[in-house]
Amino acid sequence: MINKWNYIFFAALSFSLTSCDKVENPIKPAVLLDTTIYPGNWDDYPGPVFTQNTNTLRNVLLEDYTGHRCPNCPEAAAVAADLEAGNPSRVFVASIHAGPGGLTSFQQLASDCGLASNPTNEYCTEFFNTESLAYGAEFQTGFGFFGNPQGNINRISFDGSTMFQFSNEWNTRVSEVLTANDLKVNIQAQTNYYAETNGFYLHVETEFLQDLAGEYNLSVYLIENSVVDFQDSLGNVLEDYHHHNVFRGCLDGLAWGQSIPGDHTTGEKKYFDYSYSLPTGTTNGDYHLLIYVHDVETYEILQVIKQDL
Repeated sequence: MINKWNYIFFAALSFSLTSCDKVENPIKPAVLLDTTIYPGNWDDYPGPVFTQNTNTLRNVLLEDYTGHRCPNCPEAAAVAADLEAGNPSRVFVASIHAGPGGLTSFQQLASDCGLASNPTNEYCTEFFNTESLAYGAEFQTGFGFFGNPQGNINRISFDGSTMFQFSNEWNTRVSEVLTANDLKVNIQAQTNYYAETNGFYLHVETEFLQDLAGEYNLSVYLIENSVVDFQDSLGNVLEDYHHHNVFRGCLDGLAWGQSIPGDHTTGEKKYFDYSYSLPTGTTNGDYHLLIYVHDVETYEILQVIKQDL
């Protein structure tokens, strides 16, 4: 499991960060952010400066619920990868290892990991995590999630039906969202990665483009670009399968993210800051982030962006 000990600071600002008293270092999370990630004097840390977000496009998060022992999952993963490749900068994939209820036989580890009976450690990589299992548990009842492989498109319940679909429906549903382009929230982000400490800071701005009722949260997924490991494919064990865009958990360890406070009126901006130390043996080139805002009541994802490290 990835060590998720990190620190978060939320600044509920309705004005530009550059308007802070100390312009050269507007971030002041001396307690909440892990300042040791910055390899220097924290007073010199280059805080973010956001320009006006002119984006007009609503993006898509395709959450592909999968498992390394799921024989039909590679076919669905290929559909997801094709949709992502065919819609660059608009469609993003998170491969979430969980089944209905959380952990099923498709995600479980082998019982003989580390033993002589399993010299290659087949099915011994733990792809699931606390957050993925929380999603599986939450979406088991009332959302149409009853087995792998299934997925959702921005967690939308299309035509009043359930949230989850099989992969043969994903292309149609993605096209519907891209064509409708119903953009209600904008997001922009900046990261500062430091090789000396193998950690990074993430700075996020959310902006509501219209008045919205209800409650909204911000979440940040840590995505591992590719993991070469075992996978069941139609009953055949593949030793060098490329697991694509593996969901490794949320930066803050909270499955449902951070609350965005305020009245959510047109033009309202909020700022979030995170620090995170990457696992030993990996670098920033091994990961990217998926940052999204979702409706707390319906779970629908209003906007998502990808941020490289």
